Amino acid sequence: MKKVLSLFLIVFFTLPILASSIINGKIIDADTKSPIEFANVALIKTGTQTPAAGVTTDANGAFSLPDVPTGKYILRLSFIGYNTIDYVLNVNEKALNLGIFKLIEDSKKLTEVEVLGQGSQMRFDIDKKVFSVDQNIAAAGGSASDVLKNIPSVKVDNEGNVSLRKDGNVEVWVNGKPSGLTADNRAQVLQQMPAESIESIEVMTNPSAKFNPEGTAGIINIVMKKNRKAGYYGSVSAGAMYPDGGRVTPTLGANINYSSSKIDAYANVGYRAMSFKGANINDRYNLTGIDTVSVLRQKGEITNAYSGLFMRAGIDFHLDTVNTLSISGFGMAGTGVSNNNISYNLFDIKNNVDLRKYSRMNEGDGTRPSLNVNLDYKHDFNKKGTNLMASLSYSQHTRGMENNIVQKDASNVEELNINQKNEGTSRDVNFKADYTNKITETSRLEAGWQSTFNNRLSIATADSMKIKPIIEYANDFDYNEQIHAAYLTYGNRFDDLSVQGGLRAEYLQKQSTLKTPLTSDQTFSPKPTIQLFPSMYLTYTLPKNNELQLNFTRRVNRPRGRQINPFRNYSDSTNITYGEPTLDPEYASALEFNYMKTWDNHSLSASLYYRYIDNVIEDVRFINNNTMESTYMNIAKVQNSGVELVAKNRLFKVVNLTSSLNLYYSKMDSTKYENRLNTAITTTIPEQSTFSWSANIMANFMLSKTLSGQITAEYSAPTLIAQGIESPEYQVDLGLRKTFFDKKLSVNIMAIDIFNFNKERTTTWGTGFYQINESYFHRRMLGLTVSYNFGNMKPKPADMKKKSASPDLNMDSGME
Repeated sequence: MKKVLSLFLIVFFTLPILASSIINGKIIDADTKSPIEFANVALIKTGTQTPAAGVTTDANGAFSLPDVPTGKYILRLSFIGYNTIDYVLNVNEKALNLGIFKLIEDSKKLTEVEVLGQGSQMRFDIDKKVFSVDQNIAAAGGSASDVLKNIPSVKVDNEGNVSLRKDGNVEVWVNGKPSGLTADNRAQVLQQMPAESIESIEVMTNPSAKFNPEGTAGIINIVMKKNRKAGYYGSVSAGAMYPDGGRVTPTLGANINYSSSKIDAYANVGYRAMSFKGANINDRYNLTGIDTVSVLRQKGEITNAYSGLFMRAGIDFHLDTVNTLSISGFGMAGTGVSNNNISYNLFDIKNNVDLRKYSRMNEGDGTRPSLNVNLDYKHDFNKKGTNLMASLSYSQHTRGMENNIVQKDASNVEELNINQKNEGTSRDVNFKADYTNKITETSRLEAGWQSTFNNRLSIATADSMKIKPIIEYANDFDYNEQIHAAYLTYGNRFDDLSVQGGLRAEYLQKQSTLKTPLTSDQTFSPKPTIQLFPSMYLTYTLPKNNELQLNFTRRVNRPRGRQINPFRNYSDSTNITYGEPTLDPEYASALEFNYMKTWDNHSLSASLYYRYIDNVIEDVRFINNNTMESTYMNIAKVQNSGVELVAKNRLFKVVNLTSSLNLYYSKMDSTKYENRLNTAITTTIPEQSTFSWSANIMANFMLSKTLSGQITAEYSAPTLIAQGIESPEYQVDLGLRKTFFDKKLSVNIMAIDIFNFNKERTTTWGTGFYQINESYFHRRMLGLTVSYNFGNMKPKPADMKKKSASPDLNMDSGME
């Protein structure tokens, strides 16, 4: 009996093995006969539409489907830009070698892919949203700042400051690295970076522990173009921009690329020049109790002009099939001129008389060269999905500015003549090593180390009429910082549930030294700290393309640059600004719940978010001897909560819409400011709360096979700030593109801020004052850009791998 039972069990458990088969085959391009890598192979049981198994082809175009039970199937072979093949298959043998399948390129499908790529492609990953902008029409001939303005929930103000979900504490990276961009130099770098050099924008509101936790709002990663096509290819472009109230300025660009089995090389250069005018009106009501004693009105006329050269190059050496060495870098060289003519009128309301009238002319010019160099290495182990990556980068940004300040009284008699020089250099060295181990088809372990060394040096001098030094204006501020971090993340998928958790530990050591002629050297050396930054992601896949996500991260915003530099800026004698070197970092705990739904032509992402920020760094203002002073302080805490909706819709096969809506509530606790150097100077910031919202919509449309257009519109409702509120803002842009000669030649026409709405208004209040500030630049402008593509413009099949579906666990951050 035992023998019979044993025989029965053996037969029972081996029958499925004996009754299964392995299917082999190969896919090639019907025209070129070259293998197609990453083509999709799906095995569908007859009578259903659900794949029973699926793989992608390897570098030789080969595929293998093991352990296929006997039965009737449809073998579906597909790849972007090619006609799909459905092959009827009857599995009844142990091994089936199906031979070679030839996929035929479908020009219509390729056209559709290009149309969808025109500024509206949007992809949702577990920890980020990806927006393809390589065909952004409205930003053609513009800068990276113009591109960012079209990204949902991202705002760029008139001075180039970037914010995400109305939070300015956001990190901006280039190709997954900080690249030395700081709050002090970021605006200038983004304004010089050509829009045509950008492939996509990645928005990460809650990045995992794998990444630097800097930026309480998250990370915006600018992915530069690096398309690989067989042989050589490139493009040249030329254009002109005409701002309202300014003058016509040129834009030039060129890029060349070469790709082979051994190397991939690229180089591009761009030149941009811009000239525009603006104005500023500031009314400050000086109060005694609730009574207005006097009003100080400032009216400024601003003229700015800058020009810059952007250069970028890189080369990837494919040493063998598993080792790649990359060298890349970019640099900028630019000059700028800024003139600000300000008139002052101090008016006594009680006696209805002018107390004082005078004017001040600020004329400045400067340079801002920058350099970023990267060395990257990647080794792929025999185990698929397991690799080691290491990178070393160096960044240097330098600024040199000279201002001549001339003040005259109401009779035009000169009262003051000051020449002020500001020089600064920031240097960053970053080393990073990342190890990824794909343990199983559904699980993955990541571990890594990162060391960062930062130095910021700022030197200011001043003299009277370039003859006598003014020692009270002199300043030498040196800041040094080093951060060492280790992280570990683990992710797994259990059927429809994906889980990823991680922990990052960071050691911070910093020191700053202030040298002035009037005082002895001051050194600020806080104790080194070790902080932990956890992250957790849960993703649950529901039927019919529905997905739920829950994630949590902890992040930090460390004060740097002008926030901690105590140098007093006297360029406006009635509004003096300076930093506070004893500022503490602010820490944020962020929780998000996301819902995602996709249809054939539509997709929707809905996010509920809550962010608790402690030790918030805010700008605080107070009156000292009839002069407005502005510095920074840590206030108690801020709580932000809201809902964000992002949708993509394809209508009538010729219109693509990308739209977003952000509704949020913000509450700020009350706090009291006490000046570190003069404790008699105090001011109280009361508890504040507000509801606000913002919206953005981008419409891409095809008028014909060779004519396309784009319209973008954005609106931002009033926003709460410490001691005040910012008024609403709105803007509408338009772009048209016409192609010729089989899309080798394209002509782009763009119009930015066509209704000239872009004006900023800020209202602030505090002990002894109430202030209204209005500023605007003539941002409305017209642009024309002509581009010509040359060489082989057909992608290598392997380059489509990121666009091909894969059954693997998808927890990539996209920023290697």
